[in-house]
Amino acid sequence: MSASPPRSRRKAPGSVRQSLLQATIDVIGQHGLAALTVQDVATAAGVSKGALFHHFSSKQALVDAAIGALIGEFEARVRALLQELSPGHGCFSRAYVQANFEHLLEQEQENDIGLTLGNLMEPGLLAHWRDWKRAMLAEFPDEAGDPRLYAARCAADGYWATAYGRPLDENERLNARAMAEQALKLCDPP
Repeated sequence: MSASPPRSRRKAPGSVRQSLLQATIDVIGQHGLAALTVQDVATAAGVSKGALFHHFSSKQALVDAAIGALIGEFEARVRALLQELSPGHGCFSRAYVQANFEHLLEQEQENDIGLTLGNLMEPGLLAHWRDWKRAMLAEFPDEAGDPRLYAARCAADGYWATAYGRPLDENERLNARAMAEQALKLCDPP
């Protein structure tokens, strides 16, 4: 019987980094930020703590990068929707509402898309979301102070906070679609 080839101890750096980010999101999603340990993340990613610290200088740097990756994915969807929508009144808020409800309606398993808003409500994580939203609204200054658009964004955030992180049953799906429709009406010019 021939010996199996030696196992390579080196993995592609980009792949390891991505595994660490996903493991961080999964661990926070399951246990919350307070319970996050670098050992749990390393174990979930299938790497050593040394490999983790090769890619991220600290636990905080790891968390920041993981949250940044999630927000980056959401922003990419919002920006894709902005390209599809007609520019003008409420275009960012419309894209924001649409992207939020899409995420809700796509869920098929517990925490299958990422962190729940409940986890993001932890002050250390919520700051990332607030900073991102402020930066986006700076690009659309007419939307920041518009009460109807603010109400639309809050409706999306509120529904997401109550329903995100688990699959919706059929009744909840109908409710989510109806809520999205109402929130999107708020994005129309008065």
